[in-house]
Amino acid sequence: MKIKKAIVLLLSSLTVVGLLSGCASHAAKEPGYRYGTVVAPAKDGSICNAPNYIADKEGFFKKNGLKPDLRASPKDISVLEAGFASGKYDVNNGDFQYLPAIQNGAPIKAVAGLHQGCVKVLVPKNSKIHSVKQLKNKNIGVPAPGSTPMFVTSMALEHSGVSPKNGVKWRSYPNNLLGKAAQKGQVQAIGVVDPFASQYQHEDGFRVLVNNNNRYGNNHMAKMGMRKHGSCCYLYLSSRLIRKDPAKARAIVRSYHEAANWINRHPKKTAEIELKDHFVSRTKYTNMKHLTNILSSEKFHFSANHGKADFKNYIVQLKRAGYLKKDTNVNQLLKYAYWNSESK
Repeated sequence: MKIKKAIVLLLSSLTVVGLLSGCASHAAKEPGYRYGTVVAPAKDGSICNAPNYIADKEGFFKKNGLKPDLRASPKDISVLEAGFASGKYDVNNGDFQYLPAIQNGAPIKAVAGLHQGCVKVLVPKNSKIHSVKQLKNKNIGVPAPGSTPMFVTSMALEHSGVSPKNGVKWRSYPNNLLGKAAQKGQVQAIGVVDPFASQYQHEDGFRVLVNNNNRYGNNHMAKMGMRKHGSCCYLYLSSRLIRKDPAKARAIVRSYHEAANWINRHPKKTAEIELKDHFVSRTKYTNMKHLTNILSSEKFHFSANHGKADFKNYIVQLKRAGYLKKDTNVNQLLKYAYWNSESK
Protein backbone atom coordinates (compact mmCIF):
# COMPACT_ATOMS: atom_id res chain seq x y z
CA MET A 1 0.00 0.00 0.00
CA LYS A 2 2.81 2.39 0.90
CA ILE A 3 4.55 1.63 -2.38
CA LYS A 4 1.31 2.29 -4.29
CA LYS A 5 0.86 5.64 -2.53
CA ALA A 6 4.45 6.57 -3.29
CA ILE A 7 3.94 5.81 -6.98
CA VAL A 8 0.76 7.92 -7.07
CA LEU A 9 2.54 10.85 -5.39
CA LEU A 10 5.47 10.56 -7.78
CA LEU A 11 3.21 10.55 -10.83
CA SER A 12 1.29 13.54 -9.45
CA SER A 13 4.55 15.43 -8.90
CA LEU A 14 5.74 14.69 -12.41
CA THR A 15 2.42 15.89 -13.81
CA VAL A 16 2.73 19.21 -11.93
CA VAL A 17 6.33 19.64 -13.07
CA GLY A 18 5.28 18.92 -16.63
CA LEU A 19 2.53 21.50 -16.46
CA LEU A 20 4.88 24.11 -14.99
CA SER A 21 7.49 23.35 -17.63
CA GLY A 22 4.86 23.72 -20.30
CA CYS A 23 3.83 27.09 -18.88
CA ALA A 24 7.45 28.27 -18.77
CA SER A 25 8.01 27.13 -22.32
CA HIS A 26 4.87 28.93 -23.44
CA ALA A 27 5.94 32.14 -21.67
CA ALA A 28 9.33 32.02 -23.37
CA LYS A 29 7.58 31.82 -26.75
CA GLU A 30 4.96 34.45 -25.92
CA PRO A 31 4.38 36.60 -29.01
CA GLY A 32 6.06 39.99 -28.78
CA TYR A 33 8.77 38.91 -26.34
CA ARG A 34 11.24 37.05 -28.52
CA TYR A 35 14.19 38.08 -26.37
CA GLY A 36 12.52 37.72 -22.99
CA THR A 37 12.80 40.26 -20.18
CA VAL A 38 15.08 43.30 -20.13
CA VAL A 39 15.96 44.43 -16.61
CA ALA A 40 16.93 48.07 -16.11
CA PRO A 41 17.73 49.65 -12.70
CA ALA A 42 16.13 52.85 -13.93
CA LYS A 43 13.78 54.14 -11.24
CA ASP A 44 15.68 56.87 -9.41
CA GLY A 45 13.48 59.92 -10.03
CA SER A 46 15.86 61.30 -12.63
CA ILE A 47 14.65 63.34 -15.59
CA CYS A 48 17.59 62.00 -17.61
CA ASN A 49 16.27 58.44 -17.32
CA ALA A 50 13.48 59.34 -19.73
CA PRO A 51 14.63 56.84 -22.43
CA ASN A 52 13.90 53.97 -20.02
CA TYR A 53 10.43 55.28 -19.24
CA ILE A 54 9.56 56.02 -22.85
CA ALA A 55 10.90 52.72 -24.19
CA ASP A 56 8.48 51.10 -21.76
CA LYS A 57 5.40 53.31 -21.99
CA GLU A 58 5.54 53.95 -25.75
CA GLY A 59 6.07 50.27 -26.53
CA PHE A 60 9.57 50.35 -28.01
CA PHE A 61 10.74 47.49 -25.81
CA LYS A 62 7.77 45.35 -26.84
CA LYS A 63 8.21 46.27 -30.50
CA ASN A 64 11.74 44.89 -30.34
CA GLY A 65 10.76 41.66 -28.58
CA LEU A 66 11.52 42.68 -25.00
CA LYS A 67 9.42 42.60 -21.84
CA PRO A 68 10.48 45.57 -19.66
CA ASP A 69 11.28 45.23 -15.97
CA LEU A 70 12.21 48.66 -14.60
CA ARG A 71 13.57 48.49 -11.07
CA ALA A 72 14.81 50.89 -8.42
CA SER A 73 18.34 52.08 -9.06
CA PRO A 74 20.84 51.16 -6.32
CA LYS A 75 22.60 54.16 -4.79
CA ASP A 76 25.88 52.31 -4.31
CA ILE A 77 27.78 51.80 -7.58
CA SER A 78 29.34 48.60 -6.20
CA VAL A 79 25.84 47.11 -5.90
CA LEU A 80 25.14 48.17 -9.48
CA GLU A 81 28.38 46.56 -10.66
CA ALA A 82 27.54 43.33 -8.85
CA GLY A 83 24.11 43.32 -10.49
CA PHE A 84 25.62 43.57 -13.97
CA ALA A 85 28.31 40.99 -13.20
CA SER A 86 25.75 38.43 -12.01
CA GLY A 87 23.36 39.00 -14.92
CA LYS A 88 20.73 40.60 -12.68
CA TYR A 89 20.76 43.81 -14.77
CA ASP A 90 20.94 44.19 -18.55
CA VAL A 91 21.04 47.90 -19.26
CA ASN A 92 21.48 51.26 -17.60
CA ASN A 93 21.18 54.91 -18.57
CA GLY A 94 24.04 56.82 -16.92
CA ASP A 95 26.65 59.55 -17.12
CA PHE A 96 30.30 59.28 -18.08
CA GLN A 97 31.06 59.05 -14.35
CA TYR A 98 31.26 55.26 -14.83
CA LEU A 99 34.57 55.51 -16.71
CA PRO A 100 36.83 55.04 -13.65
CA ALA A 101 34.70 52.07 -12.58
CA ILE A 102 34.93 50.51 -16.06
CA GLN A 103 38.70 50.94 -16.03
CA ASN A 104 38.74 49.08 -12.72
CA GLY A 105 36.69 46.19 -14.08
CA ALA A 106 33.02 47.20 -13.89
CA PRO A 107 31.28 44.79 -16.33
CA ILE A 108 29.47 47.36 -18.47
CA LYS A 109 30.11 48.99 -21.83
CA ALA A 110 28.89 52.28 -23.27
CA VAL A 111 26.98 52.00 -26.54
CA ALA A 112 25.80 55.49 -27.47
CA GLY A 113 25.18 58.99 -26.21
CA LEU A 114 21.53 59.62 -25.35
CA HIS A 115 21.38 63.35 -24.75
CA GLN A 116 23.46 66.48 -24.29
CA GLY A 117 24.48 68.15 -21.04
CA CYS A 118 22.51 68.41 -17.81
CA VAL A 119 25.25 69.66 -15.43
CA LYS A 120 26.16 73.21 -14.40
CA VAL A 121 28.61 74.92 -12.09
CA LEU A 122 26.81 77.76 -10.32
CA VAL A 123 27.59 80.59 -7.90
CA PRO A 124 25.12 82.71 -5.85
CA LYS A 125 23.86 85.86 -7.59
CA ASN A 126 25.87 88.23 -5.35
CA SER A 127 29.08 86.22 -5.52
CA LYS A 128 32.27 88.06 -6.46
CA ILE A 129 33.41 85.00 -8.37
CA HIS A 130 33.00 85.41 -12.12
CA SER A 131 35.38 82.81 -13.52
CA VAL A 132 36.43 79.25 -12.80
CA LYS A 133 39.99 80.44 -12.21
CA GLN A 134 38.72 82.37 -9.16
CA LEU A 135 37.66 79.09 -7.55
CA LYS A 136 41.26 78.34 -6.57
CA ASN A 137 41.48 77.53 -2.83
CA LYS A 138 37.68 77.72 -2.55
CA ASN A 139 35.13 75.17 -1.32
CA ILE A 140 32.99 73.56 -4.01
CA GLY A 141 29.81 71.64 -3.27
CA VAL A 142 28.85 68.53 -5.27
CA PRO A 143 26.28 65.73 -4.74
CA ALA A 144 28.95 63.07 -4.08
CA PRO A 145 32.63 62.26 -4.63
CA GLY A 146 33.11 60.84 -8.11
CA SER A 147 29.79 62.23 -9.35
CA THR A 148 29.38 63.71 -12.81
CA PRO A 149 29.04 67.27 -11.41
CA MET A 150 32.40 66.78 -9.70
CA PHE A 151 33.95 65.54 -12.96
CA VAL A 152 32.49 68.40 -15.04
CA THR A 153 33.72 70.95 -12.49
CA SER A 154 37.13 69.26 -12.44
CA MET A 155 37.42 69.44 -16.23
CA ALA A 156 36.72 73.18 -16.13
CA LEU A 157 39.19 73.69 -13.27
CA GLU A 158 41.94 71.79 -15.08
CA HIS A 159 41.44 73.86 -18.24
CA SER A 160 41.54 77.03 -16.12
CA GLY A 161 44.87 76.16 -14.52
CA VAL A 162 43.47 75.02 -11.17
CA SER A 163 44.23 71.52 -9.88
CA PRO A 164 40.98 69.69 -9.04
CA LYS A 165 42.98 67.50 -6.66
CA ASN A 166 44.93 70.12 -4.71
CA GLY A 167 43.61 73.52 -5.77
CA VAL A 168 40.10 73.31 -4.28
CA LYS A 169 38.25 71.63 -1.42
CA TRP A 170 35.28 69.42 -2.21
CA ARG A 171 32.21 69.26 -0.01
CA SER A 172 29.27 66.86 -0.44
CA TYR A 173 25.60 67.81 -0.01
CA PRO A 174 22.33 66.39 -1.36
CA ASN A 175 21.26 68.11 -4.60
CA ASN A 176 18.35 69.86 -2.88
CA LEU A 177 20.66 71.37 -0.23
CA LEU A 178 23.54 72.52 -2.43
CA GLY A 179 21.93 75.91 -3.03
CA LYS A 180 21.49 76.58 0.70
CA ALA A 181 25.09 75.58 1.35
CA ALA A 182 26.26 78.17 -1.19
CA GLN A 183 23.95 80.88 0.14
CA LYS A 184 25.24 80.29 3.67
CA GLY A 185 28.83 80.56 2.49
CA GLN A 186 29.69 76.96 3.34
CA VAL A 187 30.79 76.55 -0.27
CA GLN A 188 31.56 79.20 -2.87
CA ALA A 189 30.30 77.28 -5.91
CA ILE A 190 28.25 74.18 -6.63
CA GLY A 191 28.31 71.51 -9.32
CA VAL A 192 24.75 70.32 -9.79
CA VAL A 193 22.42 68.52 -12.21
CA ASP A 194 19.03 69.51 -13.59
CA PRO A 195 16.33 70.08 -12.51
CA PHE A 196 18.09 71.44 -9.40
CA ALA A 197 20.50 73.57 -11.44
CA SER A 198 17.69 75.23 -13.38
CA GLN A 199 15.67 75.68 -10.21
CA TYR A 200 18.54 77.47 -8.44
CA GLN A 201 18.90 79.76 -11.45
CA HIS A 202 15.23 80.63 -11.79
CA GLU A 203 14.22 80.83 -8.13
CA ASP A 204 17.40 82.05 -6.42
CA GLY A 205 19.24 83.88 -9.19
CA PHE A 206 22.33 81.65 -9.26
CA ARG A 207 24.77 82.48 -12.07
CA VAL A 208 26.36 79.97 -14.45
CA LEU A 209 30.13 79.55 -14.56
CA VAL A 210 30.06 76.30 -16.52
CA ASN A 211 27.37 74.56 -18.55
CA ASN A 212 28.26 71.20 -20.07
CA ASN A 213 25.33 71.56 -22.46
CA ASN A 214 27.25 73.43 -25.14
CA ARG A 215 24.70 72.95 -27.91
CA TYR A 216 25.33 76.42 -29.34
CA GLY A 217 29.11 76.03 -29.52
CA ASN A 218 30.04 78.69 -26.95
CA ASN A 219 33.81 79.24 -27.30
CA HIS A 220 34.26 80.07 -23.61
CA MET A 221 32.67 76.76 -22.61
CA ALA A 222 34.65 74.92 -25.28
CA LYS A 223 37.90 76.22 -23.77
CA MET A 224 36.88 74.57 -20.49
CA GLY A 225 36.42 71.18 -22.16
CA MET A 226 32.69 71.38 -22.96
CA ARG A 227 32.34 70.07 -26.51
CA LYS A 228 29.73 71.40 -28.91
CA HIS A 229 26.77 68.99 -28.98
CA GLY A 230 28.68 66.81 -26.50
CA SER A 231 26.90 63.78 -25.07
CA CYS A 232 26.47 63.67 -21.30
CA CYS A 233 24.35 60.60 -20.51
CA TYR A 234 25.08 57.27 -22.16
CA LEU A 235 23.43 53.94 -22.76
CA TYR A 236 25.34 51.19 -20.95
CA LEU A 237 24.91 47.46 -21.51
CA SER A 238 26.02 44.47 -19.48
CA SER A 239 29.30 43.07 -20.84
CA ARG A 240 27.99 39.63 -19.98
CA LEU A 241 24.85 40.18 -22.07
CA ILE A 242 26.86 41.46 -25.04
CA ARG A 243 29.06 38.37 -24.88
CA LYS A 244 26.33 35.77 -24.32
CA ASP A 245 23.37 37.18 -26.27
CA PRO A 246 24.41 39.89 -28.76
CA ALA A 247 21.07 39.63 -30.58
CA LYS A 248 19.19 40.59 -27.42
CA ALA A 249 21.73 43.34 -26.76
CA ARG A 250 21.06 44.82 -30.20
CA ALA A 251 17.30 44.63 -29.62
CA ILE A 252 17.80 46.67 -26.44
CA VAL A 253 19.90 49.20 -28.35
CA ARG A 254 17.18 49.60 -30.99
CA SER A 255 14.61 50.23 -28.25
CA TYR A 256 16.65 53.05 -26.71
CA HIS A 257 17.50 54.47 -30.12
CA GLU A 258 13.81 54.81 -30.92
CA ALA A 259 12.95 56.10 -27.44
CA ALA A 260 15.62 58.83 -27.42
CA ASN A 261 14.60 60.12 -30.83
CA TRP A 262 10.92 60.03 -29.82
CA ILE A 263 11.71 62.17 -26.76
CA ASN A 264 13.43 64.74 -28.96
CA ARG A 265 10.25 65.06 -31.03
CA HIS A 266 7.86 64.94 -28.06
CA PRO A 267 9.39 66.67 -25.00
CA LYS A 268 6.00 67.81 -23.69
CA LYS A 269 4.48 64.34 -23.96
CA THR A 270 7.59 62.91 -22.30
CA ALA A 271 7.21 65.34 -19.40
CA GLU A 272 3.56 64.33 -19.06
CA ILE A 273 4.50 60.62 -18.87
CA GLU A 274 7.29 61.24 -16.35
CA LEU A 275 4.94 63.12 -14.03
CA LYS A 276 1.76 61.09 -14.60
CA ASP A 277 3.46 57.75 -13.95
CA HIS A 278 5.50 59.16 -11.04
CA PHE A 279 8.88 58.49 -12.64
CA VAL A 280 9.73 62.06 -11.61
CA SER A 281 8.27 63.67 -8.49
CA ARG A 282 6.13 66.72 -9.11
CA THR A 283 7.22 69.77 -7.08
CA LYS A 284 6.47 73.47 -7.23
CA TYR A 285 9.31 73.84 -9.75
CA THR A 286 9.28 70.42 -11.41
CA ASN A 287 6.03 70.93 -13.27
CA MET A 288 4.98 70.40 -16.89
CA LYS A 289 6.38 73.72 -18.09
CA HIS A 290 9.83 73.48 -16.55
CA LEU A 291 10.20 69.76 -17.18
CA THR A 292 9.34 70.23 -20.85
CA ASN A 293 11.89 73.04 -21.14
CA ILE A 294 14.62 70.92 -19.54
CA LEU A 295 13.88 67.92 -21.77
CA SER A 296 13.94 70.19 -24.83
CA SER A 297 17.25 71.78 -23.86
CA GLU A 298 18.96 68.43 -23.30
CA LYS A 299 18.39 67.48 -26.95
CA PHE A 300 17.77 63.77 -26.63
CA HIS A 301 19.26 61.95 -29.59
CA PHE A 302 20.78 58.48 -29.96
CA SER A 303 24.36 59.08 -31.05
CA ALA A 304 26.67 56.09 -31.50
CA ASN A 305 29.56 57.55 -33.52
CA HIS A 306 29.51 61.10 -32.16
CA GLY A 307 28.91 59.66 -28.71
CA LYS A 308 32.02 57.52 -29.08
CA ALA A 309 34.11 60.59 -29.97
CA ASP A 310 32.71 62.36 -26.89
CA PHE A 311 33.46 59.30 -24.76
CA LYS A 312 37.07 59.37 -25.94
CA ASN A 313 37.22 63.04 -25.02
CA TYR A 314 36.02 62.23 -21.50
CA ILE A 315 38.75 59.61 -21.16
CA VAL A 316 41.32 62.24 -22.12
CA GLN A 317 39.79 64.82 -19.77
CA LEU A 318 39.45 62.52 -16.76
CA LYS A 319 42.99 61.22 -17.22
CA ARG A 320 44.22 64.80 -17.33
CA ALA A 321 42.24 65.68 -14.19
CA GLY A 322 43.66 62.68 -12.32
CA TYR A 323 40.57 60.47 -12.13
CA LEU A 324 41.96 57.75 -14.39
CA LYS A 325 45.29 55.96 -14.08
CA LYS A 326 48.33 57.98 -15.13
CA ASP A 327 49.41 55.31 -17.62
CA THR A 328 45.93 55.05 -19.19
CA ASN A 329 46.12 54.24 -22.90
CA VAL A 330 43.21 56.30 -24.23
CA ASN A 331 42.52 54.20 -27.33
CA GLN A 332 42.80 50.90 -25.47
CA LEU A 333 40.38 52.02 -22.77
CA LEU A 334 37.98 53.33 -25.42
CA LYS A 335 38.06 49.96 -27.20
CA TYR A 336 37.46 48.15 -23.92
CA ALA A 337 34.73 50.50 -22.64
CA TYR A 338 32.70 51.14 -25.81
CA TRP A 339 30.72 48.59 -27.82
CA ASN A 340 29.92 49.07 -31.48
CA SER A 341 26.46 47.52 -31.63
CA GLU A 342 26.57 47.42 -35.44
CA SER A 343 29.58 45.09 -35.48
CA LYS A 344 28.91 41.38 -35.92
